Amino acid sequence: MTQILIVGHSGSLNKGCEALARSTIDIVSRHLQPQRIDLISEDTVADHTNFAKDLPDVQVHAAHTEELRKYSLPWWRHKWNVKVQQKLNPGVPMFHTQQHKALYQQADIIISIGGDTFSDDYGLPMEVFGELHQARQVGALTMIWAASIGPFKDEKMAQHWARALQRIHLIGVRENKTIEYLQSLGVTDNVRRVADPAFLLPRHSVPVDKQPGRRVVGLGMSGLVSRYGSTQQQYVEAFTAFARHLLEDDNTEVWLVAHVIEPDHNDAEVCAAVAKQLQHPQVKLIDPAYNACEIKDAIAQCDYFIGARTHSTIASLSSGVPTLSIGYSVKAIGINEDLFGHSHYVLPIQDVSLDSLKDKFQLLVERGAEVTQHLNTRLPAIQEMSERSGVELAKAYATWKQERA
Repeated sequence: MTQILIVGHSGSLNKGCEALARSTIDIVSRHLQPQRIDLISEDTVADHTNFAKDLPDVQVHAAHTEELRKYSLPWWRHKWNVKVQQKLNPGVPMFHTQQHKALYQQADIIISIGGDTFSDDYGLPMEVFGELHQARQVGALTMIWAASIGPFKDEKMAQHWARALQRIHLIGVRENKTIEYLQSLGVTDNVRRVADPAFLLPRHSVPVDKQPGRRVVGLGMSGLVSRYGSTQQQYVEAFTAFARHLLEDDNTEVWLVAHVIEPDHNDAEVCAAVAKQLQHPQVKLIDPAYNACEIKDAIAQCDYFIGARTHSTIASLSSGVPTLSIGYSVKAIGINEDLFGHSHYVLPIQDVSLDSLKDKFQLLVERGAEVTQHLNTRLPAIQEMSERSGVELAKAYATWKQERA
């Protein structure tokens, strides 16, 4: 019987990571009927809370199993890994990854679901490459699941990562820009075009008390701003001024949506700051404790949505809501180009201002009916591509088992 290990999961305080995990588990369960699914998580408390009801059979394991007390043996081993091993051969397993070797050894298939972690957006991707390095060491079938990959800033490192990517059994890619980038690196034979699994994420109903007849504009605020050419103050000021502009229409409500509530970059704090400045009865804070399926239901009830977090916009787009993506990486442009054939509904985060938000929103309003009709026509094909991750993995697994027989 098949056993699957899922790695690269940050935890459900990031609703995008939760959406990826939920959707991936659903797809692999249907296509491979595994006996067991294990998930290594950076936040087991949040995952147990969010998954207990819907995914009781998934075994969740803490990514960090040992406390690294200063000068303890594990601390020295970790330091040796970071200071020496990662310098000599970037992408070997991290110390805490090595602690899970027994879990890796029992898996037939090991899937990385990091989304955009195979890039330099969050620092060098040592950990995610290390996880797949260990997966190859134990002889499991390896897959990168529906990812955006690169671009890598350093050419020498790009070639190093390309060689590592060529050794992965299967790479699912969720937009054409990544396909083109991998082709430039010579990574082609193991690449399959799919779509983000969260296009299949279900909605779980929540009582958000939408007032009949009112226009609702959802603002998906982000606490992850400063590293992308803007500042938190500029960002909050621009969105606060834009919300005031929207509220000049008495028939408009503004819903503030947090999609990541991790301590280091908490969207809920940004939402609260904007709400405090507005002090308006038609401003609503969507409960950040909702799970990813519940957040999607709230977003789906908006008439328009503007979001910086990729999976908040996927929740919106997959619900047929006219959406403006605040782009901070290749993902937003790639996903919009695949859906619409252009990036007219993307605003780079460094260009966010009151005027740019007003202009882009006006474009969205003028084309709202057209956008919704286009999404409703296009979404079945996109969702079929989301499903393709499971189809391709099942095919690769059948071949892999045959070769090992």
